Amino acid sequence: MCLFYGVLEQPGTLNFKGKKRNCVLENLELHTTPWSSCECLFDDDIRAIKFKAKFQTSAPSLVKMSDLAAHLEDKCSGVVLIKAQILELVFPITAVQKKQITLNVHSSLKSIFSSLPNIIYTGCAKCGLELETDENKIYKQCFSCLPFAVKKMYYRPALMTVVDGRHNVSIQVGSELIEKILLNIPPDWLNRVIVSSSGITYGMVAADLLHAFLALSEAPCLLKIQSLFVLDENSYPLQQDFYLLDFYPDNVKHDPTP
Repeated sequence: MCLFYGVLEQPGTLNFKGKKRNCVLENLELHTTPWSSCECLFDDDIRAIKFKAKFQTSAPSLVKMSDLAAHLEDKCSGVVLIKAQILELVFPITAVQKKQITLNVHSSLKSIFSSLPNIIYTGCAKCGLELETDENKIYKQCFSCLPFAVKKMYYRPALMTVVDGRHNVSIQVGSELIEKILLNIPPDWLNRVIVSSSGITYGMVAADLLHAFLALSEAPCLLKIQSLFVLDENSYPLQQDFYLLDFYPDNVKHDPTP
């Protein structure tokens, strides 16, 4: 396999040793420091900040910046950036029983932690469909994806209520974005102990991340959303749906315009 590879010689500095070309795809690939030599850095770590400033300069984005009131007035489908406050996350559990878990600024850390087993599910690794169990607690197969029969754990999609002034909307948040909010902690890691001597699990960290995320709801967050408006002949919205594509906390610099 053709690779770039490098060694972490000092904090925040990767020294690339060589490169090769992919003989199949005819393009260059990057392979950096081996995982065994890596250290997880949080966004506020000075080494992470220096590294991103040097290597992760983002290309100018052409996504339109708007506010929620103007976007609802325009009623134009498409991708837009808005600043809004996050009020709550609602996780539907089962459509049949119509149960849901609501997390907001008033949710305690203990209640969030106890809710974690209910906001994950086992589904088909190909299409994501939640799998039911039979009377022997054995997962049924996803018939639409047969003969593929691999299972995978997912975070449940959620509805995020955001507000900007007098306007509020509910935005659909997919499983991958929920995982990003939790700093990419996989759902099947929640019961794992991070350090055996401490007894701290990834689930405790995930609960603390959700608690902090919702506790800072007064601070606006930059949201990249996909909106879909269905209008009648008088431009009255018959249906309006919003989907979260990405999010940027307000303390992270992000320039959406060239």
